[in-house]
Amino acid sequence: MTNEAKYGKLRVAGVPEHFNIPWEQAISSGVFLNKYGVDVEFIEEKLGTGALIKLLKNEEVDVIVALTEGLVADIANKSDIRLIATYVESPLCWAISTGTHQDNISSVSDLRGLRFGISRQGSGSQLMVFVLALQRNWNIVSDLSFVVNGSFQDLRNSLKQGTTEAFMWEKFMTKPFHDSGEIKKIGEITTPWPCFMIASRKTTLESRNDAINAMLDGIQDACHNFHIDPKITEMVCSKFGHRKEDAEKWYKGVHITGSRDISEAALATALDILRTVHVIEDKDMQPKDLCDLHFAHLRKDIKSMSLYHQPELIHYLYSELKEAGLEKGKIDYEKLIPYDQQHHYYGTAATDTCASLLQINEKTKVLQIGSGLGGPARYLAAKYGCKVVAVELQHDLHVTAKELTERTGMKDKVDHIVGDILQISDTFEDNSFDVIISWLTILHIPLRKVLFDKCNRILKQGGFFCAEDFYEKSTLTKEQRKILEEDVYCSFLPTMPRYKVDLEKSLFHLVSAEDLTEDWTKWTRQRSNQFHKDSSRHCRVIGQAAYEGLSVFYDKIAGLFETGNLGGVRIIATKS
Repeated sequence: MTNEAKYGKLRVAGVPEHFNIPWEQAISSGVFLNKYGVDVEFIEEKLGTGALIKLLKNEEVDVIVALTEGLVADIANKSDIRLIATYVESPLCWAISTGTHQDNISSVSDLRGLRFGISRQGSGSQLMVFVLALQRNWNIVSDLSFVVNGSFQDLRNSLKQGTTEAFMWEKFMTKPFHDSGEIKKIGEITTPWPCFMIASRKTTLESRNDAINAMLDGIQDACHNFHIDPKITEMVCSKFGHRKEDAEKWYKGVHITGSRDISEAALATALDILRTVHVIEDKDMQPKDLCDLHFAHLRKDIKSMSLYHQPELIHYLYSELKEAGLEKGKIDYEKLIPYDQQHHYYGTAATDTCASLLQINEKTKVLQIGSGLGGPARYLAAKYGCKVVAVELQHDLHVTAKELTERTGMKDKVDHIVGDILQISDTFEDNSFDVIISWLTILHIPLRKVLFDKCNRILKQGGFFCAEDFYEKSTLTKEQRKILEEDVYCSFLPTMPRYKVDLEKSLFHLVSAEDLTEDWTKWTRQRSNQFHKDSSRHCRVIGQAAYEGLSVFYDKIAGLFETGNLGGVRIIATKS
């Protein structure tokens, strides 16, 4: 220990993967020691989360950076570990791989009932197979079979030897082996939670409080520097053998924060799924019980919204496609319409109306904010010949939408991008789009002035901005605001005059603001009534839990419109 290490030494352990570059940088640059007075040693553990947890419990290390699902499972099974920060905010994308000789396996749907290789029982590689099964409405007992293989190399070898038919591993770590032809990629899936958390034991958190706080401040600094360092992709290529274009793609998409904020909804989702697959039995454990709130802060986000808290939309989609015999293979976009257009009001009729008003044709370049499962983007591109950039915040919806677009053969017309539009928009050049359009998404974005300014910059002169959105028609009650905030993830709604003023302040010229409240009030109640009427079918196809979740959400939305306080609008503006 040097004299500068005011808070002594902390031993931090994590996997030897590209996610942990910020630790290496913070140590080598002296951020921890010179700025925050803590001497951090980073220890690499190749065997993953289970081995990291063992190191922590054996007091061989003080802090670990590990997969969220593994940490949640261990804590819920009565360990003394607690979460103290989110390390990687973005979810982990798992590539689904099979053997190159497996000619009978061409899609994820072909894996039902076959053998999955896993690194160990209870590992992320096993849990994500359960998540896949839940999304696809497979039976988690009879449709799944597991073979424990151990390391990444052993998993690859099992495909060659024919002892398994598939396995899952982190997408970019697997890609060199897809590129070389050693194994074959047939799909991907993302975790419905941030991929890595920072954790420690309760006794360590109590005895080393100052050192832990200094470490968290230091790693947050390092994560910020990581995202502005132009040499990162070169480092990833050199250390991990990635191609430059792959490293750049990973770097652009990953969001490493080291933030004390932890998504409450993400932890709730992890707990629910772990209970469903019987990894944990504790029915009373809550997100707050997983964390040490002296260090961490639980926050609400869009996954707090009832519609997105569980993967109901994806589960609903795959269940319906299976029922219709459309589970795999190429598919015409029109055959998807009954399944991928249900979650914006009036479906393709609303899309056609907007296309007509905005004069969309084969020369139009469209940006869709909040593209969900990709239905409207595919419909616009197919019917009107335009090119669409479809931006979606939620990784699980993005991955599903991308898969459907590839199945329809439309990936040259629809470009799917995942991320926060407030950040993604910065990557677009000025005057990039003829039309920016959104259905029921702006209401989720509280920084409206920032959003409108960015939209104005990337919209061509004379181009159209169009949003179908909620607004405050009359004064909302405290209870109604609570429903909007907790069930709809809408913390603020403008009045109609305020909406218009906000656009004008961002240098838009208002073209029209059509009040859709009466139509939406009828439509949302009809949707709710029809959903209840078809309850027997829905329970059979998508399951009781998914039916109940969607049913409650539909009822609440219809009820809000029927109060007369919630309004709907289609607002169109041009760049001044």
